[in-house]
Formats: sequence, C-alpha cells, structure tokens
Amino acid sequence: MDGFEVSRAPEGLEVFLAPKLRYIDEAGRETERFLAENGAGIDAFGVLLIMREALTNAVLYGSRHEEDSRIRYSLRLDPGGLTMEVEDDGDGFDWKSQTADIPDITSESGRGTAIMTLYSSGFQYNEKGNRLAVYWKRD
Repeated sequence: MDGFEVSRAPEGLEVFLAPKLRYIDEAGRETERFLAENGAGIDAFGVLLIMREALTNAVLYGSRHEEDSRIRYSLRLDPGGLTMEVEDDGDGFDWKSQTADIPDITSESGRGTAIMTLYSSGFQYNEKGNRLAVYWKRD
C-alpha cells in the first residue's frame, strides 16, 4: 500500500493510510475540504479534533507503526448528519473500561472518551475495540 490513498464522493470520503503520524495532517486537509464542500450544519472543529485523536490512537496503539498495517478512515454524509469511522488492524482495546471523566491535567493520555462525549452526538466501538464510529447530527 502507498502511504496515503483517498477516494472522494459528494456523500463520503474514504482514506487508507499507513500507520505514520505524518499522514494525519493529510487526512485533516482532506476532511477540511470535504466539510467545506459538503458539511453544512456539521461542527468542523469537533470533527477534526476527534479525527486527530482517533487516528493518533490508531497509529500509536492500534497499528503500533507496523509497516504492513493500515488504517481506514471514512466520513459519510446522510440527511441526518455525518458518520466517521476509524479502523485499524490491531488487537483492539478494552473500551468498556473507559469513562467520560476528564483526567487529571498532568495526565498524558485518557482524554479521548471525554473529547468524543463533548464534541459529537454519539459514538460506539465494535466489540473488539479496533473500530470506532462517531456521529454528528446536523444543526
């Protein structure tokens, strides 16, 4: 796989990326473009913040920078709103143990669930914990 592959359509965006932090910026630019063209009524700040959080976790923890791994990131628009999915090839994590509490300010991790609770309409993981879906309702 090349490091970064993108497919665009008016109703969606799909990106496959190698587990490298540098590709998160490219995914952010594609997301900004997609939302500017199609995302009326969707909070772009929240989408970009959660996209960066989810992709960073997929690179660092899900794929662990393994060269043969890949991450899939997608956006889909429908009349009700926007759905984002992030999936990696990793073993997943115990998402059931996560809380929406904001961690201590000195903590270096553990903010993802709180961020998603504050900046989205809802989210869910698959049972394994390697795929995340986040939802936004149109304003």
